[in-house]
Amino acid sequence: TTYFLFIVFQQGLNLPGSRTDIIRTKTLSGPSPVGGSTGGTEGKVVQTLDEFELQAAHYNIACAYACLNKIDEACKSLEQAFRFGFDNYATVRADPDLGSIHGTPEFDNLMEKFDSKKGGFFGLFK
Repeated sequence: TTYFLFIVFQQGLNLPGSRTDIIRTKTLSGPSPVGGSTGGTEGKVVQTLDEFELQAAHYNIACAYACLNKIDEACKSLEQAFRFGFDNYATVRADPDLGSIHGTPEFDNLMEKFDSKKGGFFGLFK
């Protein structure tokens, strides 16, 4: 069942998200549609994943990989969650779904990289 969840979370990255965006689809010739210079671009309105949705998806993928004992993949997915802004490091350190990676060199290095502010005044002193 963990593998099934992993597949579902991976597919979730391809779902339309809650953020509206415009993707430029082609360059137009002729006068600009907004005046001024010639040419312009044609756009298509799309729904993309916002930062929170990306954080959640990558965090859950990391949990699924950890449950499958795939340490490298779990840490890479967790790093993606961090890069998208996930910063609840206490949860990461305590989550039983990530238990198989806790204490591994890969996990410890990742946490040191992103959560080096473990003590001191604003993280300046350790």
